Amino acid sequence: MSKAVTKDERFLLKLFELASSLGDPTNEVDRYEVGQTMGQKQRGVDTIVRMLAQSNFVRKGMGSNIYLSTGGLDLIKSLRVF
Repeated sequence: MSKAVTKDERFLLKLFELASSLGDPTNEVDRYEVGQTMGQKQRGVDTIVRMLAQSNFVRKGMGSNIYLSTGGLDLIKSLRVF
């Protein structure tokens, strides 16, 4: 049985996927690019990123870029099925 995944968790998984495709899961990725792949509007992305940053799952980079923190990587590991 699969565990339900929240919108925030899906955002983190997508961030992980996009950053990993650049060679390292901690690479900076544009937050709006992540949101666009999920069909999220800009305001929704800003809200999700604000909550994830307050929870120490992501860190803000240059401009609109974000990257996974150690806590975010740990959460990804707990969400992913290997």
